[in-house]
Amino acid sequence: MLDARLQKVSEFIIGEKLLDIGSDHAYLPIEAIRNGAAKQAICGEIVKGPFDSTVNNIRREGMEDSIEARFGSGLEVISPDDAVDTVTICGMGGPLIAEILEDGLHNLGGQPRLVLQANTYTYPIRKVLAESNYRIIDETVVRDGRHFYEIIVAEAGESGYDEKQLVFGPVLLEKKEQAFIEKLERELEHQQNIYNNLKKNSSNNEKINEVANTINALKEVLEQ
Repeated sequence: MLDARLQKVSEFIIGEKLLDIGSDHAYLPIEAIRNGAAKQAICGEIVKGPFDSTVNNIRREGMEDSIEARFGSGLEVISPDDAVDTVTICGMGGPLIAEILEDGLHNLGGQPRLVLQANTYTYPIRKVLAESNYRIIDETVVRDGRHFYEIIVAEAGESGYDEKQLVFGPVLLEKKEQAFIEKLERELEHQQNIYNNLKKNSSNNEKINEVANTINALKEVLEQ
């Protein structure tokens, strides 16, 4: 059974073949095969312990014919001949996901759908997508307790996003979902605390102005 975060990710999987990077225990590919979202899957994992767990879980579910585990870094585990339809990269920081895409998109055959779930800072992901001729077709925020997780879904296409869309998400800005608003309110409170501390304890005017600009940008989105 998937948690709310991965359950939402699974809803965006299309096509017959899934590639899941950083698959950990293979929970997402196993569920995708089980519910018919995909017919085949490849799991990529660079850490030995999680890789062994992935292999064991695939075997336990009797899915060796449907799911293949590969040990390696990012998209290095794949080649154009694998012809995957959807790539999922979940549970990492935004900068790391962006780095994986930047380093390895050339290994993919064509431009499969990308479903990217970041734990932090999604700006670099959107920047790489825009530079790689990918267009964001959907975005959402999943709240789990005190944690907020952004999910970005992208397909081949030109974008032309402005800086505000890269920071906050073009689709998120349009949809204004409740979880998105709550996430921004939390971030605003956090930035205001930083600003107050800096004003009391720091003479770094550049940093103070940077935080003030972030606060103003957050307020602008929340007040629209």
